[in-house]
Order: sequence, then structure tokens, then C-alpha cells
Amino acid sequence: MFQRSRHFTPEFKTWDQTDARQAIAEIATDAISNVDATNLWLAHPMDDHLPDGNGSLYFGAAGVVWALDYLHRVGAITGEYDLAPLLVTALERNAPWFAATRYSRHASLLMGELGILLVQMGVAPDQGLADGIYTLLASNTELPIVELMWGLPGCMLSCLHMHAMTNDERFARLFQLQAARLLADLEKDDNGPIWTQELYGRRQRWLGPVHGFTGNMAPLLQGWDWLSEEQRATIADSAQRTLAAHVVCSELGCNWPSVVPSSQPPAACQYCHGAPGIVTTFADARFSSPDFDNLLLRGGELTWNAGPLVKGSGLCHGTGGNGYALLKLYKRTGDSVWLDRARAFAMAAIDQVRGARAAFGRGR
Repeated sequence: MFQRSRHFTPEFKTWDQTDARQAIAEIATDAISNVDATNLWLAHPMDDHLPDGNGSLYFGAAGVVWALDYLHRVGAITGEYDLAPLLVTALERNAPWFAATRYSRHASLLMGELGILLVQMGVAPDQGLADGIYTLLASNTELPIVELMWGLPGCMLSCLHMHAMTNDERFARLFQLQAARLLADLEKDDNGPIWTQELYGRRQRWLGPVHGFTGNMAPLLQGWDWLSEEQRATIADSAQRTLAAHVVCSELGCNWPSVVPSSQPPAACQYCHGAPGIVTTFADARFSSPDFDNLLLRGGELTWNAGPLVKGSGLCHGTGGNGYALLKLYKRTGDSVWLDRARAFAMAAIDQVRGARAAFGRGR
């Protein structure tokens, strides 16, 4: 059901709100203390040989600035920080790196300038910047769809964020245009409608939220109010049929393989591949059925039973991402058992953050 070596069994601590708030402050202070105006942040030793000073939203400076800005806005951290210059540097540093990737023609939310510009818009709103972002988003409409990380679904999420920040209806119209294209690419299959990703030189059917079916569904679920009744029906039918057709269940819960069809049991149980990311995404669905809801709950059970992830505390491959699935189930169901489990994962992630900081002398 999952690869046990990727997980560990912690001694879960009692939820401590004061300690959680202190941990947030520690993370923010560490990030601010270790930034360089020219070189941004060094890559962390646990981050698979990434280059220093990356500017992207996914594993670079824009993601850190986005988090710091959000925490400051909601009052989770205090102090005055001038974050805008860091984003200018992030754009400069990211450009040559992104230009060397396979998808340099695309407006990539997670890897390209698009994600950095969105954070800029949040930190220092500007009409000229909004116009430039619109042009960038529109340029992606006729390119290959790819998936959320590199392609069209990431642009659709960006339209949602831009509309929320500006109330500019052209972003809603662009979203609707891109949604129609995305749904037109949905392929009929005996195991439920699905997209085929042409990614990194291979044609495969991925299921998760970063590269696959779930990631393509994410902007459609978030932009539900902008869709027609026919489109909503297609999405609800496709989600329920496809997830049910490919799920693997046991007494531990339910999980999904990364790629389908698959002759092997699922190995990953993390945000990007497996139950946690699928549960997190579809917990926001505005449709429901007993079978569909049971799949989400069983996916949550597997996430809980698998335990925190060895790889670290982060979102995509870490304990934080898995805990997020449990928190989203609490939001969907109102059942406090999911809140308690999410808090248990949060406390485990705090220990991971502090342990890694002690081991490496800085945060991640």
C-alpha cells in the first residue's frame, strides 16, 4: 500500500498551540536571517543537489517570500520586511535557469517567471504588472497542456489568484477559455476519463496533483463558479469514476499509484503522488456521493496509518503535505478526529524542522 521505508513511527506529542506559534516564528526568523540580497537562499543539503539561489515558486526564493508575506499578513509573524527587492533578484536569477528547461516556452506557475510575478503582485500590486501577467497567461492557451507544474492548469490557478487580487473579469474569461481547452483534452477510457501527459519525453497517465489527473482537476474545482452545468457534470463524473477505478485498498486505507495502468502496488504516500495529494485536492469538491466521500476518508486513513515522512517536514514530499490532507478532511467533514490527527502531524513536523536545523546549522 506504501513503501514503509519512506515513513517513520513517531511518539506523537500533545498539540501545543504556543509551541506551534513559536515554531512558525523560528522558521521565519531563520529564513530572514539567512537571505542574501544578491544570492538569495542557499540550497539545503536535503534538497537533492538543487542550485543555490533558485528564484522559483516551487523550490526557490519566490516560495519563501510568498510564505513570509502571508504569515505577516495574517499576524503569525511580526516585524517590517522589505521583500519586494528579493523578487526582482529572483526573476533575474531564475531566467537563465528556466530558459534551459524543456518547457521554457510555457508560462510555468511553479518553475517559471509566472509564479514569481504572482508573488510580486501580492507584495506590491501594480496595474502594469497585472497586464504583463495577463499577457503571459494568455500566451499559454495554445501551447501543449502538459500539467500543473509546467503548463495550462498552473495558468488556470494563476487566473483565479489574479482575479481574487484585482477583480478583473478578463482573468475569469481567460480561465473559462482555458478550462474548455483542458476539458476537451480529457480522454474517454473504460476506467474513467483521464488525461495523458506528454512529460519529459514520455507519454504517461499520471494521477497526482503535481503532474497528473488530480492537478488538472485542481483549477477546475477551485474555479467551479465559472463553469457551466455541463462542465461541472463532466468533472464530477470523471473524478468519481476515475478515482474509483484506480484505487487500491486494504485494512490500512486506500491509496493510488503514481501512473496508470500499473502492475505494482502504490509506493508513494505523499502530496505529489498517492493518497495525501488526491485527498487534499478533492476535499474541496463541491459534489459528493457516499462512495466518493468514503474514498476520501479511506485515503485519509492510509495517510494517518503510514505516518510522517522520513524525507522531511515539507509539502510536496514531507510530513506537512500529508498533515494538510488530514486538515482538509476536517474542513470537509467537521469530524474533530481529523483535526487531532493533523495537529499530531504538525507537532511531528515541528520536531523534524528543529532536528534538521540542529543537524545542518540552518533551516530548509
